Amino acid sequence: MKKIYFILFLIFISQGIKAQNCVPDNQYKDSTAGVFPRPITEGGSGKGIDKIACINKPYEFVFTVVIPDTLRIPGVPLLLNLTHAKIDTVGAISNLPKGITYACNPPNCIYPKKTIGCLILKGTPDNTNAPGIYKPVIKLTIGTLLGNIEIDYPGAQFPGEYLLALLDENCLIATKDINIVNDNFFPNPTEGWINSREDQIFNLQLSDLTGKIIQVQNQVISNKFLLPENLNNGFYLLHWKSNDKSYIQKVLLNR
Repeated sequence: MKKIYFILFLIFISQGIKAQNCVPDNQYKDSTAGVFPRPITEGGSGKGIDKIACINKPYEFVFTVVIPDTLRIPGVPLLLNLTHAKIDTVGAISNLPKGITYACNPPNCIYPKKTIGCLILKGTPDNTNAPGIYKPVIKLTIGTLLGNIEIDYPGAQFPGEYLLALLDENCLIATKDINIVNDNFFPNPTEGWINSREDQIFNLQLSDLTGKIIQVQNQVISNKFLLPENLNNGFYLLHWKSNDKSYIQKVLLNR
């Protein structure tokens, strides 16, 4: 009989674990109100969505949601007493690649005050998506003693951007023109300099995988581009324009 109870206990625990769509990151438990990681802002410390997605590859990214008991919202001249925050269980996040949806913990996507929860992006982007940079926006409802307030996050009250980089099936490039070759810039990996196979390159930008711009070169001279000397080894994204089209290629710096 004890063995039966033990098996039932394990089943109960396993079902409870499966019921949790995600687990919040405790490093944010003492943070002020918000969704973490924070959106990317110019000169800010927000990491944004620092995990890239690839077409036809499973993807997951977890946000931690921190809800205090009071909150100041820019543009609202009062300290608001909160009751909860919530998002709709479907349709509350715009600008996601097709195939990626979301789920919450708690599962009803209602976060009571003085709690920490989470929100997970998950799914497999299908090949109907164009590779590129997507900018998800979360529509939040903030419950207060004075009534509900709807905000976009990020948005007017909480500026910045979430940048979700979607690469091709080989996880090499993200481009709005699916016919671009994978190796326009070479050598890749690079020791710090790369060449372009195209002659007319404009608005070349180097960013990290979250889309944060590191370096800009308005026009490439002699088809060569030098990466900053103080840049750490790792993957980066090159954005550029050619013939009125925009492209992105993933490059690996390995000095």
